[in-house]
Amino acid sequence: MINILVTIGPSSLNDVDIQYFAERTNLFRLNGSHNNLEWHKKAISEIRKFSPDAFILMDIPGIKPRTNNSEIIQIEKGQEISFGLEADKECGLHINLTKNIPIVEKAPPTFSLNDGQFLFDTSKSGDGFIVGRSRDSFKLLPKKGINLPGSVYDEDQQFAIYKDFIEKIDGLEINGLGLSFVQTGELVSKLKELVPDLVLVSKIENSEGLRNCIEISNRSDAIMIDRGDLVAEIGFKNLFRGIETISLATKSSGRPLIMATENLESMIQRELPSKSEVMSLAHSASLGVDCIMLSEETALSSNSKAIVSWLTDFLDQSFDLKIKDLLKSTTGKYSQIWDTLTIFEDIPILIMSKSGYAVFDYFARIPKGSLTLVTKSKKIMMLSKLFQNSITIINAEVKDNIPIETIMDTVRLNKSVVFKNSKQIVAVYVSKYVNIPRANCLTILNWDDF
Repeated sequence: MINILVTIGPSSLNDVDIQYFAERTNLFRLNGSHNNLEWHKKAISEIRKFSPDAFILMDIPGIKPRTNNSEIIQIEKGQEISFGLEADKECGLHINLTKNIPIVEKAPPTFSLNDGQFLFDTSKSGDGFIVGRSRDSFKLLPKKGINLPGSVYDEDQQFAIYKDFIEKIDGLEINGLGLSFVQTGELVSKLKELVPDLVLVSKIENSEGLRNCIEISNRSDAIMIDRGDLVAEIGFKNLFRGIETISLATKSSGRPLIMATENLESMIQRELPSKSEVMSLAHSASLGVDCIMLSEETALSSNSKAIVSWLTDFLDQSFDLKIKDLLKSTTGKYSQIWDTLTIFEDIPILIMSKSGYAVFDYFARIPKGSLTLVTKSKKIMMLSKLFQNSITIINAEVKDNIPIETIMDTVRLNKSVVFKNSKQIVAVYVSKYVNIPRANCLTILNWDDF
């Protein structure tokens, strides 16, 4: 079943809501862009009280600039406004930003606020600012993001921002980090060196990230598609193709895929979702999405429990996997043994892996598969919660020994778990992870052997 990732915010930081969520999911998200460190400590404590083994994802405040207003600002249709760290002296209203506007080859004809919701026609730009005329009248809430299509963010600055935040939250009992506006796999690799024990969820949400989505997927632990920022950066006409491209790259790499932004936003104000939201959720399911993320739906809405209840019921059905026919096995020196597993669809799979990363190669071949994984990697144990696939964890050491002897000893000690649904299993032993999992042994075992 597809998982639900709920965001805890001001409206849901209470025992009643968190207990309700914990009865339906063990995946929780905190947004580091909002609230202070003490608030997040309290939120983590509350989550752990009702779901001690929960997977908690903390989104790092990224490099994207946000409006620096503390109060609501009324914007009128046709009003000309300057945004940036520097002001246009000729413009009547200037709104400061939290960070510099990103690099663009030339000023885009339009830009937007709040994930593309509010559009501006560019009238002028300069060093550190951009000026635009609003196409609509609206109330600008505090700390809303600004998107300039075609932007490229400074990765050195991005890494520095992430590093600083990681140091600030050191000691928080979280399991993963959400990385905004990831544009290259190199950034992910650098962050892995800083926090090797945390699950890194890369958010692909601009044109540069889309261009490099295969490399990013291969270096990340999981991928999140933030449709709000993505559409604001690449445009509505490119959104559908962009989502399918990122989904294919993610599932081809065997990584978990999270779909975010406006999944059930209409239910904040009503009892049932819109028809468009239902179709969008079904499309996400057909792409092999492992998690549906709820943001404002659970962070700010008084209707959050009804939203989670409806989504739980909706996801409790089977979906045809549209993308499965497009998946292609990755090539590599040791890929054949993973390809061989595709012929054992009706036999349970047991994988023994020190690092646990063999799950990526397995799910890249068999996206709807299930398995039993033998590993002592705490990181992989937490990462396994993100997959919609059924993964049974046996917390045991994978010894550097003769493969078949190691397999036999482990199965003998865990016979009832390994053979719980079948009298026969396929066991794969992975001796060492070198670029790709090196599967040294594949054997078929029967219950009667033990």
